[in-house]
Formats: sequence, structure tokens, C-alpha cells
Amino acid sequence: MSSRTVTLVGFMGSGKSTVGRVLAMRLRWPFKDTDALIEEQEGISVARIFAEKGEPYFRDLERRTILSTPEEGQRVLAVGGGGFNEETGPFLSRLGPTVHLDLTFQEVQRRVAGDARRPLLKDPDLFGLFLRRRRWYARASHRVWTEGLTVDEVVDAILRFI
Repeated sequence: MSSRTVTLVGFMGSGKSTVGRVLAMRLRWPFKDTDALIEEQEGISVARIFAEKGEPYFRDLERRTILSTPEEGQRVLAVGGGGFNEETGPFLSRLGPTVHLDLTFQEVQRRVAGDARRPLLKDPDLFGLFLRRRRWYARASHRVWTEGLTVDEVVDAILRFI
């Protein structure tokens, strides 16, 4: 495998962070999560950033964090649900394979219900956001349907095409 970044994208609850950690461990590559990088940089949680500084502030941090990713080196990168878009998508695609971890909206609701760390759960048009973002996720170079699979099965599926 050549030097590259494997980027995991998908809606909240799709398993990006969990799958990313296991994939990185199996590849023996570093793992980075953009939400964790932002929390480390800001010294507060994503939920607090949303509450205190607003979503536009967070999205700008997210964009800058993604676009400042070095272009060389092997790593697994989990990108926040809104971080794969018209500006960052082409950049991330140049770094290596992008993998959409896909699932139904009903499964999203089941996985993240009541999780206070997820400020967008309060969005009255969460389903609309899910549909809009899926249009971007569909531009990823690969797609893995995660429902009904264990973390290891999702990782195995990713390893087959990277």
C-alpha cells in the first residue's frame, strides 16, 4: 500500500471514529479524528463550541483543520459529518481513498438517540440534513453499508478495496 490517507465520511452515528480506530490499528497507521483535533485545539467539546460560538464558527474550524492536513503519509482520518463538502471533498480525494460509511436515517436515530455530545440532534430538519449530506457522501470513492455489520466486518470491507 502506498503512502496515503484513508478518509472515512458519513453522517453522525455511522461509525467513523470507531471504525477508524480499528482500521488504523489493523493497518498500523496513525488515526486522526477532525472533531477530536478541533476539541484539542479549542480546549472545549464540539457541543460547547456549537453552544458558545455557533455552528458557522465550528464549520470554519472544521474546514481549516481538514485543509491543513498534510498531503503525505499513511493515516486514517475520520471527518465530521459536515466536513466532506464542495471545498474539502476534492482535497480529501487527492489524499487517498474516501469511504462513505452508509446507513439509514432510522439507524442513525437508534445509534445516537439522546447523545448530548451531538448538537445537531436538535435540528428540526435532521432528516433533510441527512439527505443533503448523503448527496455529498455519494461522491466518496467507496461506500460500505454498515447496518448489520460488526466493526470488524466494516473494516474488512474497507481493507478489500484500499
